[in-house]
Amino acid sequence: MSRLALIALVAAGSLGLAACSSGEDAAAPAPEETAAEETETAGGGADDAAGESGDTAEGEGGAITVTASEMAYEGIPDTLPAGTVEITFDNAGQAPHDLVVEELGDETVIPLTDGGQSATGTVTLEPGTYTFYCSVGSHREMGMEQTVTVE
Repeated sequence: MSRLALIALVAAGSLGLAACSSGEDAAAPAPEETAAEETETAGGGADDAAGESGDTAEGEGGAITVTASEMAYEGIPDTLPAGTVEITFDNAGQAPHDLVVEELGDETVIPLTDGGQSATGTVTLEPGTYTFYCSVGSHREMGMEQTVTVE
């Protein structure tokens, strides 16, 4: 094989590889499209993060994080959307606490949780006003009570 033929063969092979490589790139979505799709799939970003921090969640139901400490709850919003609400409960205090909803027949949503422990629970709420409280001893009378409006 002559030197010129060998160079031509190598050049042709290189062009073939470059053509295969470009075909794959053309089929792949642009980085902006991929990022937009991931944001939509993840559920929207800022609004969801607000829902998890205890603010009113968008749409049906939602998720909140409630922190219990000595005779106080943090993270129970004043307003929740109707539907199923997932509650992540962190007991940052020393004493055990729970979370009960009075208007649902004193339904225990979060069972007794020792200090330093966490639990999760769900509750389905229709539009109306609900009282969330801790049923341990006199904790409710000492301030572990929150009224929530469900819309």
